[in-house]
Amino acid sequence: MAGLFIAVGQNGQRIVSNNGVDWRDSQTGKEGETWRAIAAGGGRFVGIGSFGGSNFFGATTDGITWTPSTFDGKYSRYVRGIIFHQGNFIALGGDPGSVGLAKPFALISADGVSWSGLIELPGKFILRRFASGNGLLVGVGDRGRRAASPDGKEWKDAPDVKAIDTLVDVAFGAGKFVGVGLHGLRMVSEDGVNWFAKQLGEEGEHLNTILWTGEQFAAIGAVATLFSKDGYDWKRVPSGDGPLTVAYGGGAYVGLNWKGRILHSTDAVKWREVYKCENNLEAAAFGGA
Repeated sequence: MAGLFIAVGQNGQRIVSNNGVDWRDSQTGKEGETWRAIAAGGGRFVGIGSFGGSNFFGATTDGITWTPSTFDGKYSRYVRGIIFHQGNFIALGGDPGSVGLAKPFALISADGVSWSGLIELPGKFILRRFASGNGLLVGVGDRGRRAASPDGKEWKDAPDVKAIDTLVDVAFGAGKFVGVGLHGLRMVSEDGVNWFAKQLGEEGEHLNTILWTGEQFAAIGAVATLFSKDGYDWKRVPSGDGPLTVAYGGGAYVGLNWKGRILHSTDAVKWREVYKCENNLEAAAFGGA
């Protein structure tokens, strides 16, 4: 399998795998240094996080040697998510402690090292998870917020959203965006603004993450995984010990769960623990060679 998995987390934890099973080159940073998200693109990985009042970024091609940079968050403006979109890494965040006045913002970089100045964004709530497709960047976030952008700078929000319809994660595949959330919530959009085909699952059966494998969507929760080729018709398969977040590549699913557990699966249903870090892991990404 050509490519690389990198997982990042608390206290600067970073670790690498070529196949999702065998993990190597574990390294840590400062106590209190939290890496929150990581994205792959353009032959490299870029991780984001915070330490004290500052945001930090780390760029790498191998998961071992990292080129760092920082951005002063003034103890409130923290980056929360990152995605590679049309040749750029776009990091987005806001003030997570200010409900209804999160002051969302974006930072943009071609290499994950040199970043733009802070780009103020409209909206009251933070966007946290993202998908790229159809020439658009689509984000989902707090209090039901869903929005689309061509470049990460100008955003258009979905109208009349409800907090009960908050999407936890979003993926792009088969020409559309599919979002998932609490109680088996699933919704579909072609433009990130107009959402339809709302479906709910079992009460309390939350979907933690969704990804597109190239053939189907896999919406993964703690006790079940839902599969769909088009975002409309779904098949529910009971599972166990499902992870909180997942990266996919080369036929392997890599899931993360508390505390520091790395899970591996070939079908997104049966999971087995393959490694356990001393520090909890927050995010993982796969980049093709």
